[in-house]
Amino acid sequence: MTELNPGLYVIATPIGHMDDLSPHARQVLTQADLICAEDTRQYRHLLQLAQISPVSQKVITIHAHNEAAQTARVMGALSEGKRVGLVSDAGTPGIADPGQRLVDAAWSHGFAVFPIAGPSALTAALSVCGFTPQEGRAWSFWGFLPARRSARLKLLQAIADTGGVCLVFASPHRLEESIEDCITVLGEQTQTLLAKEMTKRFETLWRGSLGDIRQQRADRAALDPQTRKGEYAIVFAIRETAPCPATEKIPGDWAPWLSAVRRALPKSEAARIVSAATGLTRQQAYSLLLTPDSPDGQDS
Repeated sequence: MTELNPGLYVIATPIGHMDDLSPHARQVLTQADLICAEDTRQYRHLLQLAQISPVSQKVITIHAHNEAAQTARVMGALSEGKRVGLVSDAGTPGIADPGQRLVDAAWSHGFAVFPIAGPSALTAALSVCGFTPQEGRAWSFWGFLPARRSARLKLLQAIADTGGVCLVFASPHRLEESIEDCITVLGEQTQTLLAKEMTKRFETLWRGSLGDIRQQRADRAALDPQTRKGEYAIVFAIRETAPCPATEKIPGDWAPWLSAVRRALPKSEAARIVSAATGLTRQQAYSLLLTPDSPDGQDS
């Protein structure tokens, strides 16, 4: 086993199955002088499961609330020629997990940064979705869906506007309402992969339209309480569609009505009513309601 060079090592750890811990990651975890862990208890549990016994190693906590303060400490260790490892609770650090600020500081101070590649829920979900972006549309990652509904709807609209293959993470505590919001903004026919507990005992993958997945989730939840546990990765295949002529043909004298609906109701309910009245899809109606100008060109 060769000795590690000084620098910051960004170490991917298993998202579930322990056999996914690479030999390279084992070497770094064994030889690192300092480990920056999102949760030190989780890190020590990982060492126990992997049967790794570092000879001499300090472990500090680094998370969203203390990353700025701990970064200065880590820069001091790197300036002394230490070998520093960065790990999150599972997967690859810096991807919807703490670590980016620390990595940026290491680069800015001229220290070496080494990726120790391995598991990631992001790439795992993309690898099994089977969705191919349309020409000229790449895939994109949007992090966790926000807890606040207004922020969640705004993010979903940005995803709809971007198109292509888009991936988000979602909390199990808000999954049902998040799926409803996805249907409101993206449309129930949007092809989707919903993945939970990947590589773990209760790994489950659903693929189909958002409408199908909503029903499958409801059926499964009635039989299996485990379906409400574990974080979720959601992949959308958003296809570019031609503009709907109805959007341009809404009569100008509907502007006061649209304005009243926009102001009086939550946007999801307003989109449902506008869709029923105009023939627009819910996604198109929702986009219309987000537009500051009414059809007659006056601000609503």
